[in-house]
Amino acid sequence: MADVKLADRVMVQQLTKTPDAGGGQARNWSDFREVWAKVDWGFVSRDSQNAEIGRRRKASVTMRFAPDLPDPMRLMVDQKALVVLARARISDGASAFLQLECEDTF
Repeated sequence: MADVKLADRVMVQQLTKTPDAGGGQARNWSDFREVWAKVDWGFVSRDSQNAEIGRRRKASVTMRFAPDLPDPMRLMVDQKALVVLARARISDGASAFLQLECEDTF
């Protein structure tokens, strides 16, 4: 795993909540940190939950592990917002990586 080439710039975003005028909360995504990562794009498939009108594309993203990464988080890659579906920490002794399974819905 130490020979992973992190060649893609990825913006990690965190969910922020701010009080609104109606007594509720406004939820927005704000930039947290820009990191180097490896992005492997999957195939485009139909969105079966939306009467197959929309499309989804899976992506597997590998980045260096950092203990302060937000949860939940979203990734911005090439102006595409990727929702993080699953995350796993992978350690090979000297270094630790975070493997993210993501989805782009468009």
